Order: sequence, then C-alpha cells, then structure tokens
Amino acid sequence: MKTNFQLLRYWLAIFTMGMVSTAFLHAQDCRLDPATLKPVIQRFNPFFSDHRWDGETQMELARMGKDRLLIITQDGCKRHHTTFSLIISPNQVESSADFWITEVESMMQKVYWQQLDYQQMQPDFERIFAQKFRAHGLNNQFNFPIGTRNFVCELGYDEHRGARIRLEMVSFLFKEKVLERDQGVPSEDDDGWSDNRDG
Repeated sequence: MKTNFQLLRYWLAIFTMGMVSTAFLHAQDCRLDPATLKPVIQRFNPFFSDHRWDGETQMELARMGKDRLLIITQDGCKRHHTTFSLIISPNQVESSADFWITEVESMMQKVYWQQLDYQQMQPDFERIFAQKFRAHGLNNQFNFPIGTRNFVCELGYDEHRGARIRLEMVSFLFKEKVLERDQGVPSEDDDGWSDNRDG
C-alpha cells in the first residue's frame, strides 16, 4: 500500500495537469485577474491544520485530520472556477451513500466557516447535492445550478488510493459597464428636477 507521501505526490500530479490545461484562458479578454485571488480558507479557521497557500499557482492545501487532505485550486477567465478535491484514506471510506453526502456537507461547512455567502445557499446546496448523488452514485459526473453558480461534482473510490471527492464551483463574473456623464445627470433624468417654464 502506498504511503501518505506517495499518495500526495500522485494526487498533486493529477491536479497540476489540470491546471496546465487551463493556462491558455488568461490570454483571452478575462474578467478575472489571478493576482487578485486569495485563499478560500480563512486564516483562523479552526477545522484545518497545515494550511498552505501558493499565490503563483493559486493552489491551497490543508488537512482535515490525518486521514483527509483537501486541495483547492482557483482559475478562470469569464467565470471563476474553484475546485475542491478531498482525498480520504482508504481505511476511512464507507460504502453507504450517507457517508459520501456527509463528507461533502462537512467539507463545505468547514471551508466556509462563518462565511455568510455560503450559509445563504447552504440549504439548497445540501438538498440538491444529496438528490443528485443518490441518483448518479459514484464515478459519475453530475452538475446543478444554484443562483449564478454551477456545481460540477464527481465522487470516486479506489481501494488502494482511497476516496476522491471533486467539487468544482463555477461562478459567473458580471461585467459592469458604467457610463460616465461629463456634466452630471441630465435634468430630464433627475427625479428632483421640475419644469417651471410654464409658470
């Protein structure tokens, strides 16, 4: 059986290949500047240990105990892609659907600890994810939208390498176009303006 270090090298190689395949996006007219990306996990989040952030690759690593390693990558252009990959040691994996659903719910709750944005969509996310997973099962990709986000999920198991939960959150980035007027708001568009020319 592979050691934890060998397993880590294997999974990191997989993720690095995925990151290289998206590098071409930044040559386009993008709405996302990679330099502005920040770690998803907050600095004082109590649920993770060995938390590391690489600003050059936008890769984040953290442990949820000795048997669970979380890798988060960020990328995108016209959309912001945040991919959560949770690796679970083989001896911790259970076969029931409830095990997999609980792992995903727990991961998201811990990653977004005290973050209102996720708390607002949490009920919908957990309800829809559970429905979709029960319908599709392991080793099958499925997706679902919530608001302006789309979630792409795939949960897999290998008896030697353990479980891999991959959840990609794709957030649409709005492109705001602000029209500036050199001489203020035209009188006809001003709610406080009245025409007194007639008296």
